[in-house]
Amino acid sequence: MAENRSFTRYVTDRFYNNFYSAVEAYIGENPDRLDLNIRNVRTVGGVALAEMEIKFVSISDLPEMEIEFDVIVEGEIVVGEGDYHYDDFDQCYQWFILRCRGDLALSLDDFKINSIDTYNQKNKMDKPMSDALVPYIYKEDLDKVATDFLRRYYPEALKVPMSLDPLLLAEKMGLDVKLHDITEDLSIFGQVYFHDSEAEIYDSDAEEYISTSVKARTIFVDPKAYFLRNLGAVNNTIVHECVHWDKHRKAFELERLYNSSASKIKCQVAGGVKDSNRDATDWMEWQMDRCQ
Repeated sequence: MAENRSFTRYVTDRFYNNFYSAVEAYIGENPDRLDLNIRNVRTVGGVALAEMEIKFVSISDLPEMEIEFDVIVEGEIVVGEGDYHYDDFDQCYQWFILRCRGDLALSLDDFKINSIDTYNQKNKMDKPMSDALVPYIYKEDLDKVATDFLRRYYPEALKVPMSLDPLLLAEKMGLDVKLHDITEDLSIFGQVYFHDSEAEIYDSDAEEYISTSVKARTIFVDPKAYFLRNLGAVNNTIVHECVHWDKHRKAFELERLYNSSASKIKCQVAGGVKDSNRDATDWMEWQMDRCQ
């Protein structure tokens, strides 16, 4: 992941015309619902959208790969004089909220504006996400998040105290764990593949990098890298990548919307996600360290 991707910037670039048309239609159909600050016009004639600016986007997580998001825009509205004796007009400003929904697994090709209204205050999202599509997980909610994770993938651990078997966890999540060299310098501890791809991995026997086909839902763990940390690091890495799969697929799909060749998240031996923006990376890694 080359940089901190912005969902707001993406939907602005891709769907601006859809937002504009929706606001334009709403203004034409609901002129009486607008809070227009008229100074020059005596009798309201035509009301039309002249310009529009997207102010911010609020995003909420949904099951699977769906999201819902509120797009808040400011419209510059031109109000024409209705009395033909005058040719005055006013420029007014009104904020609108467009409630939208889409499926990242479909690259938002199913994007839909469900409703539009004048904006009064920000709605509270049930499961808020950052502009990079990383879920907000607050410190006081960590136990609840971990319990929900176990309930979905390892419910027996909630009934009887037990050690978590990372390979069994991965199997329950439909993930395939492979122990294999990843890099020559052991800089990458583990990586999870979100899409089928051709991977460049190190072959220590041949002492060179080789190209191999990797299926989506594959986790690579370097069995040698754990010597740089401790004997439990391989198990920790498997769980770490499992949680990445569960919590950060949507952040990864946002990267895919910008860069269709992206296929994986790589985790460094020293901690963090390699080749990713620091802000989004730090937030994801903080979640991984505390949810394990």
